[in-house]
Amino acid sequence: DVPVIHRFQYGFDAGVLYANPKAKIFEQYAESFTDAAKGKAIANQMYKNGADIVFHAAGGVGDGVIEAAKEKNLWAIGVDRDQSDLAPNNVLTSAMKRVDNAIYDVAKKLKNGEFDGGKTLVYGLKDGGVDIAPTTKNHVPQSILDEVSKIKADTISGKITTPSSKDAFNAW
Repeated sequence: DVPVIHRFQYGFDAGVLYANPKAKIFEQYAESFTDAAKGKAIANQMYKNGADIVFHAAGGVGDGVIEAAKEKNLWAIGVDRDQSDLAPNNVLTSAMKRVDNAIYDVAKKLKNGEFDGGKTLVYGLKDGGVDIAPTTKNHVPQSILDEVSKIKADTISGKITTPSSKDAFNAW
């Protein structure tokens, strides 16, 4: 239950409700980033309560979430990297941190003598710092991917804002 996880949570919640205002969202904190068994238990409970998809932002805890999805032949959404290799038929997509793009950019700036050290760099959607997994196309129809591209463009332009806190979500 920390601010970085809140950014995932409220952004995800807003996306779900943007797509389907009548959707019900279940939420639970594992209070761990390593307890895969706890992730699996949480996911199993959510599936039992009617969840169609479980999205985790929980490091190794998410391995348990994906294992539960695989065992029940349901959907999970991975995080940080494309996690489809863990369950190719059950990972719908993954919210990817594109650290590769950030490292490339910093290396390029360093090489060109343009790196201004001592500052925190933040890479978002506009900067190529986050995206959906390339394997998303394996399970999501092109028409939906086209809509996602439009939403991404509207987010980059500022037409759509993504809440990252409880107050911002409530105002959204």
